[in-house]
This record gives sequence, C-alpha cells and structure tokens, in this order.
Amino acid sequence: MSREILAVQPSAVQNPPMTFPPEPSQRIHKAWLALEFSALFLGVPAVVAAGWVPVLVIPLLLLMAVGCGLALRYRHQICLGDLLRPHVSGTEWRSLLLHFLIALPCLAVLLWAIKPAAMFSLMCQHTSTWLLVMLAYPIVSVLPQELIYRAFFFVRYRPLFGQGGGVLLASAAVFGFGHVVFHNWPAVILTWIGGWLFANTYQRTASLLLVSAEHALYGCAIFTIGYGNFFFDGTLRLLR
Repeated sequence: MSREILAVQPSAVQNPPMTFPPEPSQRIHKAWLALEFSALFLGVPAVVAAGWVPVLVIPLLLLMAVGCGLALRYRHQICLGDLLRPHVSGTEWRSLLLHFLIALPCLAVLLWAIKPAAMFSLMCQHTSTWLLVMLAYPIVSVLPQELIYRAFFFVRYRPLFGQGGGVLLASAAVFGFGHVVFHNWPAVILTWIGGWLFANTYQRTASLLLVSAEHALYGCAIFTIGYGNFFFDGTLRLLR
C-alpha cells in the first residue's frame, strides 16, 4: 500500500490544479459592467462632442458625479467621507509638490512653443474670470472628476481591469477621451497624461483629497499659464 501511495504522489504534484470557467452569473455581471462602462465613459462624451445633446459640460459632470456617488453609497457601501482619507503621509504631499514644481516650467515652455500668444492671456485679459476659475474650478470641476474617474472607476470596474496597470491605463484613457467635448487634441493629450498621473496617485494612496489637490494644482496652473482656450467650452463658458 505504501508503494502505491508513493507512486501516486508524484503525478498528483505534477498535474496542475483543475480550472473552471467563470460562473454564468459572473460572465453576465462582467458583460453588464462592460456595457455600462462603454455607455458612460465612451458613449456620453462622444454624444456630447457630436452635438447631439445640447448640454453644458459642467452641469453634466455634476449630474454624473451625483450618480456615481449614489452608486458608491448604495451599491458598494462607500460614502464620500470614507474616500477623502485626509491623513496622508507628509512624504506624499512633498512628492506631489516636487513633481508639480518640475512640471510647471515644462508646461510653460510647451505653450510658448505651440501658442505663444496665449501665454497668461486669461489672467491678464480677463482677470475677474481667472479669479473665479481659481476659486470655483477645484470645487465644481476637479472634485466631481476625481469622484467619477478615480474613486468610482477604481471600485466599480475592478472586475474588468483588475487592480494593477490595467485600471491605471483605462482610467487615464477614458479621462483623456472625456475631453473630446472640447474639440481639440491638446486637451485630450494633456488630460491623458494628467489622468495617468492622478490614477497613479489614487492607486497608491486611495485618498480622494490628495488626488483632488493634485488635480487642482495642475488645473489652476494650466488656466493661469494660458491653456484655458483649449478647455473653454466647459469651465470658462459657464463662468463667464
């Protein structure tokens, strides 16, 4: 008997464990998530960009943020207070500021190269609008975007994209694509890069407060330097 046991053991070790296909309910859930993802993050921006739905960007953004917040609260039992996580290490805040200070002159040089006439145009020519943007933009634009594209996205679509590089790439891609509503490629490219940066920050810290602060810094800098023309149809048109 002992020889038979010894003879069976090697084959048991060599054979890989059996794998089973996903349950039908799991496949249906993923299919529904894929459909929902495509409608919200691809369909809605495409429809707005095509002009089929005459709606201002900011009210639509706020409406989506409310919907995503409700979904997090009642579908995933996560409230906004749980997402803020203000107690982030000082190292993270210092890293955020260091990266921003490095990126700031790069953004200025880039605009000088592609559109020098736009340098500081909003701040100098429309100072009151610039001040209003500096005050309102972090609240009415940044926080809703981060709630949608980071907090909601990372929780809701984890079954589709996982928790590693897949969800980072997907979050950055749809964040950039969402800006097709402004009808120019600089807005899409800049926000794709920003989306990758913000997604990394959120994945590393899970702090909605930190990533919103980072987003606000870059956004306010972009409007100040003179990139506002690329984002005019949304934030500025509403505030003027």
